Amino acid sequence: MKFIHLLLMLAWLPAGVSFAQNSSVTDKDAKDKYEWLRDDSRSSPRVRAYLEEQNQLTAQRLLESESLAHMLEEQWQAMQPEKGEEPWGYREGEEWKLTNQGGRLQLMRRDPLTQRAEVVFSFSERQNNTAYYQVGEWAISANRTHLLFTEDRQGSERYQAVLVDLKQGHMVEIAKDLDTPVLLSRDGLAAYVIEKDQSQRPSNIMAIELETGRQHSLWQETRADWLMSFYAASDANYALLQSNNENSSEQKILDLRTGEVSAVLRKAEQGMEYYADISQQTLFVQSNHAGDFQLYQAPLQAPTDWQRFSDHITTLNQFYLFSAGVVVSASQGPDSLLSVLSYRGELRKQIPLNHAGEAAWVSRNGDFASNKVRIRSMSMTTPPTWRELDVSSLSIKAIAQDRYANYQPSLYRTEQILVQSSGVEVPVTLAYRRDKLTATSPVILYGYGAYGFTMKPYFMPQTISLLDQGAIYAVAHVRGGGYFGASWHDAGKGINKSNAIADFVAAAQTLRHVRLNGEGAEPVQRDIYLMGSSAGGTLVAAAINQKPELFSGAVIKVPFVDVLNSMSDSRLPLTEQQYGEWGNPELPAQRKAMQDYDPYLNLQSATYPPMLVQIGWHDQRVPYWEGAKYLTKLAALSTGTGPYLLQTDFDSGHAMDRRKGLAQQAKEYAFLLSLIKTSNKSEQ
Repeated sequence: MKFIHLLLMLAWLPAGVSFAQNSSVTDKDAKDKYEWLRDDSRSSPRVRAYLEEQNQLTAQRLLESESLAHMLEEQWQAMQPEKGEEPWGYREGEEWKLTNQGGRLQLMRRDPLTQRAEVVFSFSERQNNTAYYQVGEWAISANRTHLLFTEDRQGSERYQAVLVDLKQGHMVEIAKDLDTPVLLSRDGLAAYVIEKDQSQRPSNIMAIELETGRQHSLWQETRADWLMSFYAASDANYALLQSNNENSSEQKILDLRTGEVSAVLRKAEQGMEYYADISQQTLFVQSNHAGDFQLYQAPLQAPTDWQRFSDHITTLNQFYLFSAGVVVSASQGPDSLLSVLSYRGELRKQIPLNHAGEAAWVSRNGDFASNKVRIRSMSMTTPPTWRELDVSSLSIKAIAQDRYANYQPSLYRTEQILVQSSGVEVPVTLAYRRDKLTATSPVILYGYGAYGFTMKPYFMPQTISLLDQGAIYAVAHVRGGGYFGASWHDAGKGINKSNAIADFVAAAQTLRHVRLNGEGAEPVQRDIYLMGSSAGGTLVAAAINQKPELFSGAVIKVPFVDVLNSMSDSRLPLTEQQYGEWGNPELPAQRKAMQDYDPYLNLQSATYPPMLVQIGWHDQRVPYWEGAKYLTKLAALSTGTGPYLLQTDFDSGHAMDRRKGLAQQAKEYAFLLSLIKTSNKSEQ
C-alpha cells in the first residue's frame, strides 16, 4: 500500500518551461527562436492562430487515413465487448460503484441481499455543456444524506469540491483550486480537501465546516518540493495525512470523529518512506527504513515503536487490512505473490499473481469488514478476468470476464524477450497475430520509463486491431520504470536517464531483426514505429535524436521534451519536486546529463521520421508549448519529407476527455498504419 502522490508516481511532470533568457538555452543554442510559442496566459492571438493553422494542416493530412480511422472504430465496435461487470465495492453493509456508460457517469448503490440497485447521483447535469469533464474522488456521509466529490471541468487539474444534498437535490461548490482527494467527518459536518498553490502543488490540507463554510488549515507544507495527500484508514474513524517528496515521506493521523490531528508519526529522513494504516487499535506501516520495503506494526497509542510484522513477506508492494486478516502483495523479481496472513503474522495462503507477459493487480473490494480482495489479470492477447479472494474463507472464485465478439485468442500470441543493453537484460513484452507474422512485419514499440511506473501489458481491442493489420505491438520495460523494483527505477532516473534511452534504442534495434516463434530462415528486417506519452515522449524523442534512421514514424502525446529549460526555473510549477526524477540543473553533473539527452535541445539537421505530436491547450503538467516548440523546430531542421504534424486539443489538458478518446486513438493508429502501408508499397 504505497501511497505516493500521483504527481510523482505516474509521471505527472513539471507544468512549465523557462523563459528564453534562461541560461540553459545558451548551452547549445545562442537563442531559443521558438520561445514565442510560449503563452502562459493563453491569450496571444498569434500563438492561437498558429496552432489553429497547424490543426488545419494536420486535419487535411489525416484525411488521407480517415477511411482507415473509420474502419478501426468500426472494428472496435464490431467486437462488441461483453464486459464482465466490474465488482461493486462494499461500504458498511452496502455495495457502491461509480459507473461510466458512454462517458456518462453515475454513482450507484445496491443492496447485497436483494441485488436491487439504484442511482444515487447522476453527474449528467455537471457534464452537460462541457467539452471536458473528470470526477476526481467522492465520499458519502455516514447517514447517506450528502455526497461530496471533486471535479475538473477544463482539463487544468485544478479541481473544485461539490457538496450534494441527496434529499433536496441541492448542489453547492464549496472550494476551488484543489487536488482530487475528499473526505467527510464521521458526523458529516466537516469536509476535508487539499488546496493547490499557484504552482499547482498540493500544499495545504483544509477542514471546511459545512454549516458555516468556515475553513481552517490542518497541515500546510512549506517545503517547495513536498506534496500533500490523504487517504481513509481501514478503521473508518481515522485518516492518514501525508507529505512526501520524490523519495521521502511523513504522516499524521486525523481522527474523523473529533477533527484532531496527531504529531508526525516519524520525522522525514532522506530516502526513507513510510505509509501507514490502522486496524484494531494497531498502526501498520509499510516502510523501507531498514532496506527493502517491509511491514511493521505498533500500538496506536505508541505509534513510533515499529516492530516487524511477519517473516513471510519478501519485498512488500502493497498491504490491505481486513477483519479476517492481512493481505500483502510482495515481489519476487518481475513476478508478484499474494499472501494472506493472520494478525499474528502467520501465513494462511499464498498464490502467484502473474507470470512473464501477463499483468495482474490487486485492490481491496470494499471496507475493513468486507473481507474481499479483487484480482484483475490479463495479457495483451487475453481479455481481462476478475477474481475475488475471500480473506475469511481463503476461497478464490472467478466473478467476471470480458468477452469480445469474433475474437479468437488462439490466433494471437504474446511473449517476452530479453534485450541486451550495456550488459543489462531488458524485458520486452510483445504480441502478434500468428497467421500474419512475416519477416517484414512492422513493429509498433511503446515506452515510458519513468517514476518507477511499470507499463503493464494491457488487453485492448485497439491493440488487437494493429495485430490484425499484421503489426507486432511491443512494450519495452526500460530502466527508469518499475519492472524490477526500486533499483530498476534508480538505474534510469536523474543522472542515469541515458540508460532508459539506451534500453529503448536497444529494444528497437533487436526488434528490427529478431526472429519470433514459427518464422522461417529468411532474413528478418522490420520497420520500427514508436509511441509514447508524457515522460514516454521524452524517451521516444530522445531515441529518435540518437538514431533517426532507425525509425519509420512516431506518435507522441503531451511530450515532456524541453527538459533542461523546464528543470532550470524553480519558479515554475512543480519543478523542484521533480529534481529526484530528472535531476537538478544547478548540479553540474546532473545538468550535463540532461544536456546530453534533452530532446528539444539536441534537435539538429537530420532525416527525421514522420511524426504526429498531440498536445493539450490547458495542460498544467506538460504545457502545450513544449510539444509545439519541439515539432516546429524539428520540422524546420529535418531533411526528411515528413509529414510532421502538430495537433492541439483546445478543450483538454494532460488527458483528453474520455468522450473523445476513442476517435482520437483511431486517428493516431490510422496515421501509423498509413505510414506502414506507404512503406510496403514503396518496397514492392
